[in-house]
Amino acid sequence: MNIALIGYGTMGHEIETSALQRGHSVIARFNSESLIPPTVSDFYKSNSIQCFIDFSTASLVRTHAEISSTLGIPLVEGTTGWQDQKKEILDRVRNKNGTMVYGSNFSVGAQMFFRIVQQASQLMDAFPDYDVAIHETHHTKKKDAPSGTALTIGDIILSQIHRKTAIKKQSESPVIQPNEIGITSTRIGSVPGIHSVMFNSVADEIELTHRAHNRSGFAFGAVLAAELIQNFSGVFSFEELLFEKSFTHQ
Repeated sequence: MNIALIGYGTMGHEIETSALQRGHSVIARFNSESLIPPTVSDFYKSNSIQCFIDFSTASLVRTHAEISSTLGIPLVEGTTGWQDQKKEILDRVRNKNGTMVYGSNFSVGAQMFFRIVQQASQLMDAFPDYDVAIHETHHTKKKDAPSGTALTIGDIILSQIHRKTAIKKQSESPVIQPNEIGITSTRIGSVPGIHSVMFNSVADEIELTHRAHNRSGFAFGAVLAAELIQNFSGVFSFEELLFEKSFTHQ
């Protein structure tokens, strides 16, 4: 498969390594100094791209989605921080009959963690003595806080624990109301990502944690998404592609 990388920083290099290990070719690398060409560019006539993988910046997601869907080339979108534009961008891709896989976390282990949190939250819905909170830790260069993964976890919990109706970010207020789920963030060193969910009562506490050891898991998941999406068309979350469209239906 011929892959074009959008964003060629630390994650871009990791994705390239994973793609080459899995027998693919990286035929283009775009970054802030070498932007993705417009759809009318001759570049696309002389280069056969089978998938874009984007780990760049949130402000450019709309542009990249527009270009990829216009060209009919699948897009794996791993950039975070564009949640406020999500519906508009995904609707635009659908209207153009484009193909896109998006996710706040492309680690396969993290996707399993989401399912575990969902099941645990469903159980906790019947036990109001247990409160719940989320904490995430990342490296000091991460641009968004809380992380997209933490917000995804919050949405999962909200869908299962009905006494919780809102998310409270650390930056908004230190006071957490009974209906809110507090999300706190730490930025330190080069931590690739730690996410914890705490269910706390007077009697005890249950803590669920996903800890990324390095970025290789994210890179592998992005390349895996690029492989899997070759068999489908449309717009999917990485979770949908993994558990509903691919492996469970082989």
